[in-house]
This record gives sequence, structure tokens and C-alpha cells, in this order.
Amino acid sequence: MRLGSFFLIAATLAAQSTRGLPWDGTPNLPWRAAPAGERPGTPPLLAAPATGPLRVRLDPDGALKVMDAKGIILLRTGLPGRPQKLWRDGGHPLLGTSGTWNFPAQTPLRNGIGALPLGLPDFRPGLAGILWVLDDEERLLTVVHPATSRVVYLALPGGTGLDLEFLPDQLILHQGLAVAGIGRPRHYWSLPWLNLLPQFILLGTPAPSPKPGTALQPFPKE
Repeated sequence: MRLGSFFLIAATLAAQSTRGLPWDGTPNLPWRAAPAGERPGTPPLLAAPATGPLRVRLDPDGALKVMDAKGIILLRTGLPGRPQKLWRDGGHPLLGTSGTWNFPAQTPLRNGIGALPLGLPDFRPGLAGILWVLDDEERLLTVVHPATSRVVYLALPGGTGLDLEFLPDQLILHQGLAVAGIGRPRHYWSLPWLNLLPQFILLGTPAPSPKPGTALQPFPKE
């Protein structure tokens, strides 16, 4: 009996070791680098209502949970590092580096790739209902879609002191002047939204339902 339990535990640990971390194997993306001169200003995107039945909690250590209105945990995961900068929807910054926010259960991504504004000048309204997290390792951008309990990781080109800017047609990654040095140009990398369609398709696909718990506690709660 004990020997069988030992082999079961060993097999479980081996399987976890094989799977590795959820962000292992994140593919590189075609970021385009350039020195950032003066670019025309971008009209701000109207903020989507920060309401909905889903609750996202992000702790200072990077632990992240998505819960429904009953407190049932739909997703429990972690970040590659500690959260450093946060945005929601099409680029609205969130104050602080941790907290709890409400998100909608129905989003453009939830309705499939055909619901995204692919042929319109501004793609950002199609990003409603997304949480974007840059952690202090600054090598991956964590993208969370609470409506489907999906997470994807976007590989960043490198650097420190990074910041994001959400433009109508592309995502911009800045390297700040404080890091680049006084008098030197502020660098940036750009990535068109259309290059992220595979990631958006995955984010829009509902994750498998969480496994039930015990008879006394059928679903995991806080």
C-alpha cells in the first residue's frame, strides 16, 4: 500500500516536471525595434465599465485567481515574477501592483474571432475584458481573459524599465528614458494586433471546467 503510494507520488512529480511552468516554451513574437521620435498622439479609448460577475484577485507575490459571483475559483495560477504594471481592456492603466477587480462574463473575444474589429481602424474595443500584467522580470507579458479562464504569455524583446502603450493598430513597448540614459533616444518596439490573432483565438476558447472537490465542498472556494 505504502509502496504503491510512493510510486503514485513519484509519477505525479515526474509528470509535473515534464510539463514545466505554464510559460515555458512561449514563442518569440515579431517585435519591430526603432528609436522613438515624436509620434502623433493617439485619441484615448473610452473606458469599458469595470463591472461584471467575475472577480479577479492579484496578490503582490503574483498569485492570481478568477472567481465567479458565488466565490467559486475558476482559475488559479501565478505570474513569472511579481506584478509591476497593470492594464485592463484596451490599455487603461490600473493603480497599484495588486488588487481585486470585476470583469464581464461576455466579451468580444468570448464571441469568437469573427466578433473582433479586424477591418476597423481601431482594434482596441475588441480587447474589452482582458487583464494585462507586466511583472518585475520584464521578459513576459501575462494576458488574462477572465471570461474564459484563459491565460497566455507574450514574450518581450528584452530591456528594463518597460512600459506599454496601446495604439489603435498595434501594441507599443517602451524603454524609458531613466534606463536608456539622459540625452539618449527613448527606444520602443511595436507589434501589430493582427500578429496576436493566434493568442486571441486561444484566449477566446473557454477553458475546461474546474474539477469538482469533495462531497463536503463540491467546488473550490477561497
